[in-house]
Amino acid sequence: MSLLKSRTPRAREKRIDTLNAWLGAAESTLHQFSGKEPEQRIRAFSQSAQDDLICALRLLGGVRNSVTIVHAPRGCAAASLWRHLQTGGGRWVVTNLDQRDTIMGADRKLRQAVTSAYRRYRPEVLFIVAGPVAAINNDDIQAVVDELRDELGVPIVPVFTSGFASRSAVSGYDIALHAIMKHLVGSGGEIARNEAVNLLSGAEGVADRLEAVRLLASLGIELNVLPDAAGVENFRQAAGARLSFSLDQDADNYLGIVLEEEYDVTAIEQPRPVGLRATGRWLLAAGEALGIESAARALHERESERVRRELGDFTLEGRRVYLALSPSTAFAVAELIEELGGELAGLSVSHLGRLQTAQLESLSSRHPALQIHVADGQPFEELNIVRRIAPDLYIGDGAHLGQLSRLGVPVVSLENSSLLGYEGALSVARRISAALKNRAFTEALAVAGTPYREGWLKRSPNWHIKKEVK
Repeated sequence: MSLLKSRTPRAREKRIDTLNAWLGAAESTLHQFSGKEPEQRIRAFSQSAQDDLICALRLLGGVRNSVTIVHAPRGCAAASLWRHLQTGGGRWVVTNLDQRDTIMGADRKLRQAVTSAYRRYRPEVLFIVAGPVAAINNDDIQAVVDELRDELGVPIVPVFTSGFASRSAVSGYDIALHAIMKHLVGSGGEIARNEAVNLLSGAEGVADRLEAVRLLASLGIELNVLPDAAGVENFRQAAGARLSFSLDQDADNYLGIVLEEEYDVTAIEQPRPVGLRATGRWLLAAGEALGIESAARALHERESERVRRELGDFTLEGRRVYLALSPSTAFAVAELIEELGGELAGLSVSHLGRLQTAQLESLSSRHPALQIHVADGQPFEELNIVRRIAPDLYIGDGAHLGQLSRLGVPVVSLENSSLLGYEGALSVARRISAALKNRAFTEALAVAGTPYREGWLKRSPNWHIKKEVK
């Protein structure tokens, strides 16, 4: 059966056995994926967490010449505003559902919003994103799409997020990509083949995307970059491309699967190109797939030598580093930290599934006792772990940096900063060096102490993580 026949993709918990709550050694974490399916856990208390709507909006906001209609109360649209301010892109409107709309339905309000947005912006494509209220209310979004698609003569793509179908916010990437491929490209039919190579970049900053393009383009590869900064034609071209290379399995995996299974475009998946060794492996995988291995190897040797000269005598020897990032990024940065001579103190990741099994196996073989914490939006647990471990450096994505800084530990944010490729390795090293040298700010914050009472901090970090009862 075609993947695109269904309205939405399978939730990540079912598709790739994603865990959302866990704390244990790397060895025992790997054991969770040794059987048919891992034993799910839930939290008896949860401070906060993102949902699929946020990730869907992040991805859709990067599509060129598009408008997103958030069919939800205006509170849900605040997530879109937050992402808009972060990325500086995307145009969106909200239908602002009220109490009456949730009872009587809001089809008419949705029609008005779509028509108004089209007349104002004249976009290449319109996205209608269902919020949790619309999912509960069961508004007939598809009927509105079918009616207005012909009337306006523009592609209209319904994106059925719900906020509760999965505990993994990254399911929003899958839902958005499923909708785009289903309604912009479709399944079956004759696909015109082309010589381009798809570069799957669904959650990268501009600097990282440009670094990946720079490296592959220098090898003479014709690239089709999507979904970030892509237009409608890029998605249609993707279905006829030679190959697909992913920059981040967390965000791009489902798109690679759809392109491979629906359109016979082979997906080449490698861990994120972070650090010299990983970037070299990523380039060589591209070179082998395209028959230009010697050119890829030569490029890696040139760039690596340049980076080593610029790094000079920089080292993390004797430094213990704690990482709190998305899983594919965390495992990639972990290798970079060891490449720079540092020691891993522990990992917090937002989720963990079979996509990361190979990297988890490698990490477990090197550090079987390393603590791995799986949590999205649980600063109490993370702060409690870091307080007990007392690392020399904390590297995160920005979510909990303020609270972690109050432990007096130097912190580095990788959010909105360069990470990938050879330029990314230099950027990370410079940020780490600056954080270790300039400690006055975090030392001043440490005087205020943490926001949690001592009674809370005496509890074990996994106090609220319980086995799910079925």
